[in-house]
Amino acid sequence: MNLDLTGRQIEITEGIKELVEKKIKKLEKFFNQDTIAHVTFSAKKEKQHIDIRIEHKSKTYIAEVETTDIYHGIDEAIEKLIGQIRKEKTKWEKSRRDLVEVEKPLDIDEE
Repeated sequence: MNLDLTGRQIEITEGIKELVEKKIKKLEKFFNQDTIAHVTFSAKKEKQHIDIRIEHKSKTYIAEVETTDIYHGIDEAIEKLIGQIRKEKTKWEKSRRDLVEVEKPLDIDEE
């Protein structure tokens, strides 16, 4: 997965960069190598805004978090993305199940 980090009015330290890379690795099992993850950090007065966008095929997953603790915000954003991915996967699996018709043999007692 390709990672793009951007900091607006905030400097991205090595610690933040390593944490984001570690957390994004959790999501690699859902996506292929061509997937792009854009992570944007911005500072607004006393709060930091974290925006993670993952572009995969024709679908875009977005998680936005506003927090005072940037490390906790990264965890929260990743959890939001995992929830979106699971919801999409469940929806896809359900539609696949509905398409498959299960034929059951008829129980006819012939006397």
